[in-house]
Amino acid sequence: MNYVVGVDIGGTFTDCVVVDEGGKVTIGKSLSTPADFAQRALNAANDAAQNVGLKNSDELLSATQLFFHACTIGDNTLITRAGAKTGLILTKGFGDTLHMMRGKIAEGLTENEIAHRSALDKPEPFVPRKLVEEVPERIDYKGKELIRLDVEAAEQAIDRLVSKGVESIAVCFLWSIINDGHERQLAELLKKKYPELFFTLSSEVTPYLGEYERSATTVFNAYIGPKISSYLKNLQRTLHSKGLKREPLIMQAYGGVLGIAATCKNAFGIIESGPAAGIVGTRFLGEHIGEKNILATDMGGTTFKVSVVRDGVIERDYKPVILRHSILSTKIWVESIGAGGGSIAWIDPDTGLLKVGPQGAGASPGPVCYDVGGTEPTVSDADLVLGYLNENYFLGGRMRLKKAKTIEAVRQKIAKLLKMTEVEAASGIYRIANSHMSDLIRKATVEKGHDPRNFVLFAFGGAAPVHASRYAAELGIRQVVVPLTASVHGATGLISSDVVYEYGKSDHMVVPVDTTRVNDNFSGLLERALSDLRAAGFEENDVVVNRSVDMRYRYQVHELNVPFPAGTTAITAKEMEGLYTLFDDLYEKAFGQGSGYREAGKEILTLRLTATGLLKKPDIKAERVQRSDGALALKGQRDVYFEEEHKFVSTRVYDFTKLHPGVEFDGPAIIESPVTTIVVNPNDRAVMDEYFNIRIHLGV
Repeated sequence: MNYVVGVDIGGTFTDCVVVDEGGKVTIGKSLSTPADFAQRALNAANDAAQNVGLKNSDELLSATQLFFHACTIGDNTLITRAGAKTGLILTKGFGDTLHMMRGKIAEGLTENEIAHRSALDKPEPFVPRKLVEEVPERIDYKGKELIRLDVEAAEQAIDRLVSKGVESIAVCFLWSIINDGHERQLAELLKKKYPELFFTLSSEVTPYLGEYERSATTVFNAYIGPKISSYLKNLQRTLHSKGLKREPLIMQAYGGVLGIAATCKNAFGIIESGPAAGIVGTRFLGEHIGEKNILATDMGGTTFKVSVVRDGVIERDYKPVILRHSILSTKIWVESIGAGGGSIAWIDPDTGLLKVGPQGAGASPGPVCYDVGGTEPTVSDADLVLGYLNENYFLGGRMRLKKAKTIEAVRQKIAKLLKMTEVEAASGIYRIANSHMSDLIRKATVEKGHDPRNFVLFAFGGAAPVHASRYAAELGIRQVVVPLTASVHGATGLISSDVVYEYGKSDHMVVPVDTTRVNDNFSGLLERALSDLRAAGFEENDVVVNRSVDMRYRYQVHELNVPFPAGTTAITAKEMEGLYTLFDDLYEKAFGQGSGYREAGKEILTLRLTATGLLKKPDIKAERVQRSDGALALKGQRDVYFEEEHKFVSTRVYDFTKLHPGVEFDGPAIIESPVTTIVVNPNDRAVMDEYFNIRIHLGV
């Protein structure tokens, strides 16, 4: 038997999904507690191997055809500022670029944070001013050399940075996106003098207009690059020592996977790769069950995330804001808040009001109910108090939750201070968490011109199925889908991925543009794409190419990415005309009817090309549907608190592993699986479909 394996390392749990040759899906899960990330991956793979019926991860990896991976090491490195000591080399006269930013000091802040003047400071740069060097050189906007690179000054700048202990260097010269000669010269100096020193060139990782954004992106890549490279190379060695024969494939934030070498070079690409994998898995599952408009909601132990699949297309963000820094790196559009199962409930000392998050307990010390050191009540603790979670069946019974200790913590930390019972306090925590999540979904839909009622909501992540029907109902959504792989959905997305390379080039053109110039630009990008994919083992028949441009109305700032039809044939004048019309339509959909300023004219700023090397997808089998009421899967009953009743209600509890496609029953009910718990509220109806997903129809 051969297998396809996906491992996703999250903040609280590490997830593994295994698909065999017959399309059978098996999952594994372990706590993300070892300090060694590679060991975390092996622990989850070992759990999945035993669930498959194998002895251990060695036996599984020896029979693995493709191994996919996503992790949070890049995110954590930035958030905790634990990256390499990084130096920055810029064109002389532009040494303050990173510190001046764009003047958008409120970028990346919430409305509440913006209201407080103390929050309106610029974020601390990842390279202090003392580690910024300026070198005499100058290229103009047409790519003409105005001032030669001063090689002696460049060597001295490098030496000064190394003497100050830098472990990595970012290089970002003015207009290197048009002519990268000076950056390449400096790269040769670095290789010659300090061959072990990690460095990043802006012309390689972010060849786009935007002096500050390009500098920030280059710095981010240099900052996390050494740690990412060290981890991935260690992972590769570890997996190969355990029997894996092929190179691991690493998920990128834009929704495709790359090999180790390509990922190490563009380390920034793995930021938020875990959430990206979940969205790819959502589209993959949506294709199977016939749903093209999906709100993907991911609630794990640390955060709650939402993304959108509209008409079968994943929405992307070409200028994301990461930790309040504007970045030029494509990623799947994901909005997140600190509202996971481990989000801590607390009393605001100024207002006396109950708050939930954004602080989280993480995997260590974790929620109180885990009994591994946590003392502050969390959302998961509230779920246990309300009866949603089974203290004896968490992680399929491998972990026993401490209910009495949890109730006492909620009583002492919250209920006594608010003069209420622990159940009332837990219900308040539950409702506040749900409101936070519905507000975020509203931001992802209503504020972007979408009606949430036109979408199906997918609930994944270990904690989402407990809450999803509540936050969906607040928005008028009529159906919630809890995938078979809900608690390991990121890993599911990994195994349904393709190898994807992203290329781009800035070239300012005023409409109507010269089609020859457009085709020449795309020809250069296509040549690079085909070369990289051939090196990765793909034939041209297995490659799909998509081209697009970033456009805007002249004298305005809002850009939109507008796609051409897929393919590599030369773009015609007629296709360009169609592109201009499509931009007008997309602009009004995004910003409202009548918002387009056609009289200003249009301009193209950036050309983008995505080359996809198609991998064989797991053939997930549909099973025969047999209608029943699920009586054979009934485990018993327990008292569960529901808002409609304002009290505990004796509620049927079903064993997910004994349900079969076609089972239907009304709420209230609880469905327990070894990796998650699904709450079916009163007035809702649950159905298991042919792929073992639970579909909850709200208000039936």
